[in-house]
Amino acid sequence: MTILTVALKYLRGRFVTSALTALSLTLGVSLVIASALLARGIKEGFTEGTTDYSLVVGAKGSPTQLVLNVVFRMDVPTPNIFYGTYRQLRDDPRIEVAVPVALGDAYQGFRFVATTGAYFAAFPWRRKVFEVSGGRFFRDDSPERPSYEAVLGAEAARRTGLRIGDRFYEGEELAEYPLTVVGILRSTGSADDRAIFFSLASFWEMNEVSRKMNVKPLTAVLVRAKRMSDLPSLHRGLNVSAETQAVFPSAVLLGIFNLLSLAEEVLTVILATVAIVVLLYLFVSLYSATLERKREIATMRAMGASRATILGIVLLESCTLASLGGAAGILGGHGVAYIGASVLAARGGLVMSLFRISALEPVVFGSVILLGALAGLLPAVLAYRTDVAENLAPLS
Repeated sequence: MTILTVALKYLRGRFVTSALTALSLTLGVSLVIASALLARGIKEGFTEGTTDYSLVVGAKGSPTQLVLNVVFRMDVPTPNIFYGTYRQLRDDPRIEVAVPVALGDAYQGFRFVATTGAYFAAFPWRRKVFEVSGGRFFRDDSPERPSYEAVLGAEAARRTGLRIGDRFYEGEELAEYPLTVVGILRSTGSADDRAIFFSLASFWEMNEVSRKMNVKPLTAVLVRAKRMSDLPSLHRGLNVSAETQAVFPSAVLLGIFNLLSLAEEVLTVILATVAIVVLLYLFVSLYSATLERKREIATMRAMGASRATILGIVLLESCTLASLGGAAGILGGHGVAYIGASVLAARGGLVMSLFRISALEPVVFGSVILLGALAGLLPAVLAYRTDVAENLAPLS
């Protein structure tokens, strides 16, 4: 009989205690894995979802609110700017591309985004490529003849169940202006997957306030400068204006990452505390088991088992529990991360690449086994030093 067989037999003999110990390890590892995966996924989601444009131009207010709303479809919209601002930017010789954006209400939680065909154009500098998996892009209507054609992001189409040719509207007040699905986008891995796009003309006609306005409103303008050297003057000039602000999306993203870093530091302290508690539980479990088995260990020693064999049995018990808890914790962590990502996605959050295997999993698994061995070291030494004569003496 090998020492591994003996160790497994001891674990089966204390099935309830062993199962609870492995479960505590599983929960601890799951928490570590899920937290790391979600933190990484959120960062990658923001990075992948950020715009290719140099500036986001909107009304005075919070720069973070403007970028979160226009680029990531989060937070509430900022006040409107006028369509004339877009025309001025479009005609500015320093600007290569200016794309107007107007954000409206939502259909089943998916934000309405009114824009032009330039939003989907395949410029050479763009990382994001827009393609339709079915149908076509909407037409750029004239303000006098809106077509109410809509293009759905991949996630919006999947969640709402809308298909090419379907007509829909949100609320009885918009029953007079139903949108018709003419295209569905391929997934881009960004907030655009959760948006419903249509023309500015359709948006202005659907909106009762803008319908009565001579100068039509916009939420923001996405701007790409011809040269990087033009950005400081554009940024300064737009921010000096009393009506507009210009925001570097990358600067806002850096601020978001700084906030995430603070949260990660707090989370690291919590996870470290959880790890210590779990290891103490493993230590107490093995220590108690060793005390209970002193007579049995002494019998094994009397029958010829070496001290090294006894030491190895206890360490194998500890490593086996750590291995089981570590493997189950990694699987459980991915499951918890998937559920967390689904909840965040339902609320408009961005989480990417949760199931990409990286160095995290083997490092955590190896660390759990090593810490498990350390937790079992003192009980193993106690078993190693068990006195044969003292523990084989008659009980009465």
